[in-house]
Amino acid sequence: MKEDQFIKELKQTVHRFDLLKKGDRVVVALSGGPDSVALLYGLLAIKSEFDLKLYVAHLNHKLRGAESDEDERFARRLSSRLKLKFFCKRVDVKKEAKRKRVNLEEAAREIRYRYLERLANQIKANKIAVGHQADDQAETFLMRLLRGTGGAGLSGIRPKRGKIIRPLIQIKREKVERFLKANDIAYRLDSSNYLTNYFRNKIRLKLLPEIREEFNPKIVESLNRTADIISHQQEFVEKRCQQILKRISKERRNKIVLEVKKFGRYDVTLQREMIRWCVKQLKGDLNRLNFQSVDRGLNLIEQKKSGAKIKLVDEIWLEISGGDLVFYRREKKKSDHLLTLPGETNLKDWGLKISSEVLPGKSVKKNLFHQDQYTAFLDWERLKGPFRLRPRRRGDKFKPLGMKGTKSVADFLIDAKIPRHLREDVPILTSKGKIAWVVGYRISEGFKVTPKTKKVLKIQALVSDS
Repeated sequence: MKEDQFIKELKQTVHRFDLLKKGDRVVVALSGGPDSVALLYGLLAIKSEFDLKLYVAHLNHKLRGAESDEDERFARRLSSRLKLKFFCKRVDVKKEAKRKRVNLEEAAREIRYRYLERLANQIKANKIAVGHQADDQAETFLMRLLRGTGGAGLSGIRPKRGKIIRPLIQIKREKVERFLKANDIAYRLDSSNYLTNYFRNKIRLKLLPEIREEFNPKIVESLNRTADIISHQQEFVEKRCQQILKRISKERRNKIVLEVKKFGRYDVTLQREMIRWCVKQLKGDLNRLNFQSVDRGLNLIEQKKSGAKIKLVDEIWLEISGGDLVFYRREKKKSDHLLTLPGETNLKDWGLKISSEVLPGKSVKKNLFHQDQYTAFLDWERLKGPFRLRPRRRGDKFKPLGMKGTKSVADFLIDAKIPRHLREDVPILTSKGKIAWVVGYRISEGFKVTPKTKKVLKIQALVSDS
C-alpha cells in the first residue's frame, strides 16, 4: 500500500493518545465517505501489528433517498471484498428529530453513537473507531466559538472518549484524500456536504478558505493546536472538580446533593464545572446544556432561597433545599401498585422491592424498635385488602403513630423537616384506601401493634436494582 506518510501519522496518533492495545476488537464506523474509508484501510494496514479484530458498522440515515441506499450498498460491498463482518441499521432520522424536537445534525449524532455503542456491547468489541480528522477539529472549534462556549466546548473533538477512538484526528483532509488517490481507493461523496444552508458547511466552504487565503494559510494546524492546549487545561479542571465533589457531594437514587456553603467556597470556574458534572452524572451526557442554563443555576445558588428550583436541561432540575443544592432527574409520575401481602413485589418505577411476612405477635414485640426506617410492623388483623403502594396525593391525611389527631401527610413531612425534593418521592401504603404507612417515616396509629395483637405483618421496602 502506497502513501506510507498517512499510515505513519495514523500510528503516531494511535501511540500518542494510547488509542489501541494488542488484541483490541474494533467496530469501524463506515459511512462510505473519504474519511471513514481511509480509516478502514489505515486500520487494516496496522491490523497485524496490533492483532486487531475489525468489524464494520454502517448507519443508513434515510436522509438522501436513493443516495443513502447506494452508500449502504457501497459499504456492504467494500466490507465483503475486505472479508470483514458487516453490520447495518436503517433509521428515519428526520422522523426521530421531529419526535425529539432537535435538529437533524443532533438527532443523527445521537442515533449514530447509540447504535455504535449498542453494537459494540452486543459483539463484545472494546473500541469504536470513527473518522474525524484535523479539518473536522478546526471546523468544530470555529462552530463552537461562533456560537459561544467555554473550555469544554473549545477542547474540540477528543481523540478518545470511552470506547470511541479517533485515529485520524491529527491528519489533515488533504492527506486523507492524497492517500486514497495514491492507492486508487474508491469512496462515496455526500452531496449534502456541499449545501451552504448547514452551519458546518458554511464554515468549511466559505469561512475557512477565506481565513486560509487572507490571514493564516495554516489555520487548520493553528486551531488544532489551540484545541489541544485548551483540552489539557480542561482535563485539569475536570479532575480537580471530581476530587472536590468526592468530598462534598452525596449521591442518591437519581439525585446528587451538595452543601451550599461548601460549594460557595470554590472559584466560579470550578462551580460551573461542578454543575456540568452533576448534570452529566444524572443525564448521561451534556447535550443541550448551554452557558445560559449553567448561569441560571449559579444565580439560583447565590439567592440561597430554600424551595427555589429551575430546570437546567431536559428532565434535570436544580433545587435549593435548606442548606443543600439538589440536582435531580424528574421522573415520570410513579404508578399505583396492587400488592400481594404477605409476599414480594418488585416495583420498577419506584426502584423498590416490597417484601412482607406474617409473624406471631409474641415473636416480634420485643424487636419493634430495633429496625431501620424502611421496615414496619403492623397489626395484621386490622389490615384489610386491597393493599396498594402509591404516590402521595393532595389532601392525604392519616393519624401518625403517637399522635391523637389526624394530620395531612404534607404537613407531617414538612414538620419532620423532610426536604422538598424527598417529599415528592415518598410512597404511601394503603389498606382498603386507608393510609397504613408513610413509607420510611411513620405508620398510622390505627394499625400499630398492641399487647393484644396476635399476628404481625412485617413489611420492608428495599431498594431494588431490577
